Amino acid sequence: MTAVGSPSGRPPLPHRGRAWLFGVGVPVLVTAAAWIVTLRLLPRLPARVALHWGVDGVDRVGTHAELLREAGAIGGLSLLVLAVLSLTTGRAALVRRLVLGLATGSAVFFAGVLLTQVLLQVGLDDPYRTGSPDAAFLLTTVAALGAGALAGALAGADPDLPAVEAVPGDARRTALGAHERAVWTRQAGPSARFRRYLWLAVLAYAAASLGLAVVTQSWFVAVIMLVVVPVALTMVVWDVRVDGAGLTVRGSFGWPRQHVPAAEVERAGVREVSPFREFGGWGLRSAMNGTVGVVVRRGEAIAVERTGGRRFVVTVDDAAAGAALLNTYADRARGSTAETRDGAGGPTPEGAGRAIA
Repeated sequence: MTAVGSPSGRPPLPHRGRAWLFGVGVPVLVTAAAWIVTLRLLPRLPARVALHWGVDGVDRVGTHAELLREAGAIGGLSLLVLAVLSLTTGRAALVRRLVLGLATGSAVFFAGVLLTQVLLQVGLDDPYRTGSPDAAFLLTTVAALGAGALAGALAGADPDLPAVEAVPGDARRTALGAHERAVWTRQAGPSARFRRYLWLAVLAYAAASLGLAVVTQSWFVAVIMLVVVPVALTMVVWDVRVDGAGLTVRGSFGWPRQHVPAAEVERAGVREVSPFREFGGWGLRSAMNGTVGVVVRRGEAIAVERTGGRRFVVTVDDAAAGAALLNTYADRARGSTAETRDGAGGPTPEGAGRAIA
């Protein structure tokens, strides 16, 4: 079934208006406003301006042209790359929220950094007398995170795209009676040994962050380095569940959450996943081809092909049983009430809760 306006046969990318707004419009306006203020204040800056701060204060100065060139190169490249990504990616909600959040948040961050450098030097004759930018940089970071989070929240959820074609006949199913229900649950995470090493790494990282802050005499450094720790820890262990609603994966604190409705499953199977090679790391990730993954280790994973050209994988033990049950519920979501049989003659998955409705 070919969607109108989609040469590849896939529906067009959703929420295009929001992609233009948060991926292009808002970043351009924020950047333009910062540059207008900068250019108006440029005559009030010293002839040579502070460009970098070290432990003992300003350690590098330069001309106005150098200030503008450096800010323009970094901010402009970020603006361009994220604008392109905003308009060409985002088939899955996670990718769309991430890219649009980065586009808006990065624009606010680079605008804030530029304005901080300028405003701290207005009216000065000597750039070496410029005060510490730590407080302003922290405020800029908070504003950027807030703006990015807001843009991501408003990027739009995935539209309902129920499948119209049957699950392929060769896809493995679970044997369930017409009125029978089953639930499959597993916990996805690294080994106990790896978790111990992880905690040691977190403690070492925290100590290094605080030590660097002391050496540089900048608490801003510690805040920036440590803020990522609690976010990362939410993505170490995940609860994976397959039931009549579909596939649901939750972080150890109930968040983040990824859900694939049974009605949108075109096919579920099993494949081997290499976290670093395919996703560039571990946790809740997006691959270059747009596949969303919860990857906590190398090995087998439930691989789901969703409607709208979307793909989702989660590395978990006994993935074949979870995929088979998901295919069964995908059949039922299409309106089938007939008893489904396992294509390979397998039993109900081990560990599944099974009850007669």
